[in-house]
Amino acid sequence: MLGGWFVIEPWVVIAAISLAFSIPVLLSSYYAVILFVSSLRYPKLLGNLSPPSENFPLVSVLIASYNEKFVIGRTLDAIKGLDYPVGKIHVIVADDSTDDTRSVIDNKIEELNLAGIMAHVSRRNNREGFKSGALNHAAPLLRGEYVLLLDADSTVTPASLSRGLAAFRLDPRIAFVSFRVGHYNREQNLITRLFALSQDQGDTITKMGSYVLDAPYSFQGGFTLMLLAVLREVGFWTNDSIVDDADLSCKVYSAGWRGIYLSDVKVFGEDPSNLEVWKKQAARVSQGWTKCARSNWRKILGSNKLTPWKRIALLLFLLGPFSALSWIVVTFVSAIGLILGFSAPTNSIFTSPVYVTIVTLPLVAFFLSGAYALQVQKIMTAKNLLLLPLLSYTTLCMATAITFGFLQGIRGRPGFFFRTPKSGVESNERSRQYFHDIRHDRIAIAEAVLAILAIAIGLIVLTEGVWVLSLSLAGFGVLTLKSMSLSRILGSRFR
Repeated sequence: MLGGWFVIEPWVVIAAISLAFSIPVLLSSYYAVILFVSSLRYPKLLGNLSPPSENFPLVSVLIASYNEKFVIGRTLDAIKGLDYPVGKIHVIVADDSTDDTRSVIDNKIEELNLAGIMAHVSRRNNREGFKSGALNHAAPLLRGEYVLLLDADSTVTPASLSRGLAAFRLDPRIAFVSFRVGHYNREQNLITRLFALSQDQGDTITKMGSYVLDAPYSFQGGFTLMLLAVLREVGFWTNDSIVDDADLSCKVYSAGWRGIYLSDVKVFGEDPSNLEVWKKQAARVSQGWTKCARSNWRKILGSNKLTPWKRIALLLFLLGPFSALSWIVVTFVSAIGLILGFSAPTNSIFTSPVYVTIVTLPLVAFFLSGAYALQVQKIMTAKNLLLLPLLSYTTLCMATAITFGFLQGIRGRPGFFFRTPKSGVESNERSRQYFHDIRHDRIAIAEAVLAILAIAIGLIVLTEGVWVLSLSLAGFGVLTLKSMSLSRILGSRFR
């Protein structure tokens, strides 16, 4: 106490900031642990219901496309292979393309019509609302009871539609059926293997676990079968949303409906083949989810069709990107506090056995859930298990991009729909050149600054003996710089 005022030690302030940013993330992390444990009780034969044998309902297939000439043909061809009456399938392509994709789609639409499948193209003269705008523009063409939502690279398997329709018999509250994401370019390179593993893990924990708990989750727009009546009830897509699937999921759950996840029914898609694209996709999702939470939190908390814990669960998944901001704040504040002498190494939360134990348990669950995801997919090999430690560090290198997206979303800033480039099964130099415009943006400046700062601070912190903090900072810095492909950038600059 000094002159009648209480003096708060700097280390107390640092600890308080760290705890304030850690608690929401720990809640989210331990909810993920609960989902993982719940996923172990997922009914393995859920997708083995008998498909309809008569009175087949009419199903619209809605596909969004924008300059996807390397993949859209394969997607439309796969529809002809569905084990479903061709006269009960109605295909609509919401096409905003400005290149050769238009002619590819026109030719495939003609082939579908000749095969007995009703097929149409919806086009407009602008990109207002991006993908959501294109889908809303095509919505008046939808017919039938159900809508199969696909992306331009979504390749259905023959039984996808019939098994999805059968699942609607399980519960009258079901509004949508989501399928497991398959990966047709999984073995292309290390990045595609890591992305596929992260997707498998997310499907296994979030979707299988959520189904068991009857908890809300976000379906993926290119891998979902939905009741058209529910789509109309919730007002279709939010026109300015850059995450059409999460936004629609939020509206469906808030209206009192639920979803079902079929783990053993796959629709295949293409994974990003480099970290630059993966990070841009992660930043878009981060901004979109956060903006969705910002726009809908009152509706979610005030919904009388959601139980209190489901309201919390819905907000937890939408605010998941906050974890990246939390990690940066907690790690850098703790490290700078040590360097400036505001707190002794013994006062750092990173040296507290209790804190280390609390944050380690979700990390253990991360590795266990990853192994379980591989087991569910029947691909548990030593090669794939070795990807798990690398995946945990790869996630770190995206922290800056995700944080940038979160801050943009929480401010309600309009987002840009980054289109993940798709090169098709037979990726070649021609298809890669087609996407030469995938360059770094202003996020890269923040990434480079934070990465270099993290490496420098990490080395200094190491001298203080706080190795957990030092390893986290150094790993973040090195992997972030590596993910920016600096050697390729500098090489192209000085050639």
